[in-house]
Amino acid sequence: MSYALDTLRLLIAHDSQDDAEQLMNALRNAGRATRAHLALNDDDLVRALKGGTWELMLCRPRFGDGSFERALEHINRLGRALPVVLLCDDYSADRVRTAMAAGARAVVPVDDRELLMLMVDRMIEFLRLRRELQHSEIIRHEAEKRLALLMDQSRDAIAYVLDGMHIHANDNYVSIFGYQGADDLAGVPIMDLISASDHARLKQLLRGRAADASQTDELQCRGLRTDGEEFDATFVFSPSTYDGETCTQIVIRVSEVDESAIQARLDEIVQTDQVTGLYSRSWFMEQLDQAVGDAVRQGQLAAVLYLRVDDFEQHQSALGMEDADQVLRAVADWLRRHCADAKLARMDGEDFAVLRPVNDIDEARAMAESLCAGIAGLMPEVASRTVHISASVGLAFAREDAHSSHSILTLALKCCHQAQRENGGTGNAVKVHDPMDDVASGSQEAIVLSLREALEHNGFQLRYQPLMNLDDDREQLFEVFVQMPQRQGEPLAAAEFMPVAAEMGMAGRVDRWIILNAMRAAAAQSRVPGLLINLSGFSVGEAGLVDWLAKALRAARLRPAQVTFQLTEGDAVNHLKQAAAFGRDLRKLGCGLSISRFGGSLDPFKLLEHLPASMVKFEGSFTQELGKPESRDRFAELVKRAGEKGCRTVVGFVESAAQMQALWTLGGVDYLQGYYLQAPTEELLVMEAEGE
Repeated sequence: MSYALDTLRLLIAHDSQDDAEQLMNALRNAGRATRAHLALNDDDLVRALKGGTWELMLCRPRFGDGSFERALEHINRLGRALPVVLLCDDYSADRVRTAMAAGARAVVPVDDRELLMLMVDRMIEFLRLRRELQHSEIIRHEAEKRLALLMDQSRDAIAYVLDGMHIHANDNYVSIFGYQGADDLAGVPIMDLISASDHARLKQLLRGRAADASQTDELQCRGLRTDGEEFDATFVFSPSTYDGETCTQIVIRVSEVDESAIQARLDEIVQTDQVTGLYSRSWFMEQLDQAVGDAVRQGQLAAVLYLRVDDFEQHQSALGMEDADQVLRAVADWLRRHCADAKLARMDGEDFAVLRPVNDIDEARAMAESLCAGIAGLMPEVASRTVHISASVGLAFAREDAHSSHSILTLALKCCHQAQRENGGTGNAVKVHDPMDDVASGSQEAIVLSLREALEHNGFQLRYQPLMNLDDDREQLFEVFVQMPQRQGEPLAAAEFMPVAAEMGMAGRVDRWIILNAMRAAAAQSRVPGLLINLSGFSVGEAGLVDWLAKALRAARLRPAQVTFQLTEGDAVNHLKQAAAFGRDLRKLGCGLSISRFGGSLDPFKLLEHLPASMVKFEGSFTQELGKPESRDRFAELVKRAGEKGCRTVVGFVESAAQMQALWTLGGVDYLQGYYLQAPTEELLVMEAEGE
């Protein structure tokens, strides 16, 4: 799993607010998304360190009454794992050596912005790797705990040996040899557990393992109990680790062991929480898997409630760990009484989960609110004290379109976190998952729902941006863009929802909606403009599309020559055969075909050998690189070749007067487009011709 650092939380300790702002502008202009805080003195820095979570600090040698050395002291005193980059004036090897010995992660000359950007990128990579390592360590630690539990309850006798001495053993191993507990066996040599008649063979095996411990070896021998009784056993030696140390694992298999009883005990331990008596997380996930299957196969809706006791750490501090467990047992007992028809589990710590089939969302919501209210009124007696508790509940659902049990539980947990932030952060609330909440974060399920709603209720929004004809200012040509407004947040651009629409087989319907509504908007103008309409590559292969276009043009009373359809270079390449046939049919109809993001491939003109394109719109990076002579010359050559191929040329992303001037004089460019000329608008702003 990789971890992207979307926004860098940056702390700047600087002696000049103006210089710090310039530094921030340089970071933003270089594409480094940051959220920064400026500390101009020592007190500012301490408040920032205490009040925020920071991932990187840029520090001047002195800032107000603060200093780089004092900043490192504060970071160490407060226990922050915060890498610091020193921005120094007197850059030298001695300065770097001294600063890094003091704790700086890096040293950069204050006026070398290019080196600073490189160093920031290096720090971002370091932070990503640190996050990934921390996550891996947590997973490893949890895995080791689970493995330790399984080992301790295994049907086999298992021990770990280091330098011939036992360092850990499970109960079965201890009992086989007649010891009272694992502590009694710690430090006992393996030789003491083997019959004297087998010592020579064991020594030979151990010598061989000393030379190469990577193999698994077996030894048939006689084990020796503490009472002197011997028994037949198979000792299996294999490489392993325990508490991070390389060691040898020994597994002993004895025929007298009652494996069925051990397995029953193991199942009980694995599936039951020892504090509350409820089922464990692993059991609950099995039940949730089954509920997901029922939802997909039978359409049975199931509610998943994730319940967390609020402020449980405060109860632990006030009552102690053991008495605080009584609070958890009281919650578990209450859940058993009031959710007898549901499947219950303790997930972890103060977290519980409830799974129950429901008829609809309202029923599930009422159940969640009832649980929340019931626990708030529970008030268990613990250590002669009445404890006032509450719980926050997150509610998600196993639906027909469910993907996995883990994703559903994650949604319920996320809602539980949101519920905890209610009521001024005190919790005691319910949050029900709404799939539409996830649209902004890219949830495919939510985008599908939003697409369906937009198609049913005309929920898309068209925007129109003019193209300026450099040879004929009377021509009115508009490129049509589409976006999907959301209940909250910014609208989704086509690039965000069209891939999902294509995957769900809805791209053609979306494209037809765009075409139809754009044509209607153009036909409603007293002076009908030309349209440049973007299509997805998934639509061009649809049977009957061109015939439908002909009918739509006639219904809107538009001349085919007034409409040009545009595919991206990537879509045209990926759907080359369909795009070529579509282009030929468009030509017969009288419409034009344009290729956008043109020029990004190694040989873009090879595409024009297959497609009858009448227009190309160049990739936006060419506009951004006009200030570089070499890039401008290469771009001029591309424009010239496109013209020689009979294609009108469009250059977009014009955002400054300098770019406008450069393109005006470049030669061969037919149309300019960009925010400097006019941003996209919700209405077609058609200019009336002079004299009309």
